[in-house]
Amino acid sequence: MGTESLDRAHAATSVMAFDHIRLDVTDIDVAERFYADALGLSSVVRYELADRVILQMAPGGRPAGVELWQERNLVPTPHPTHHVAFRVADVPALVEHIRALGYQVVTEPHQIEQETVAFVADPDHHTIELNDFLGRPTGAPA
Repeated sequence: MGTESLDRAHAATSVMAFDHIRLDVTDIDVAERFYADALGLSSVVRYELADRVILQMAPGGRPAGVELWQERNLVPTPHPTHHVAFRVADVPALVEHIRALGYQVVTEPHQIEQETVAFVADPDHHTIELNDFLGRPTGAPA
């Protein structure tokens, strides 16, 4: 098999990109307001089904992002150590914006080596990490 054939075969059998992570929510409209107003995410796609509403949101309306999932009789139970991390330009400014909107700040901005990190909670208590990721390579494979 030639190099081009191997490349095509590998592309067909490997992951192309990360798209989204599902977060169960109690009220899709309340969750959408948080992710839009507090974090600045935009809608990617919304599905209204008989027993659930699924809304994907991401920076600039393009994946990767979160998939908000409201389903009849589903009670969100966020895991205490799981979190979703977003790269942001100014962690302290975004934390103050989120606080001014009345949302919970879990951990105030602090330094981890060159990175500034903070944690906030969405209305269903999912933990969201805000990080400037300064000092880390961007866009390149690890």
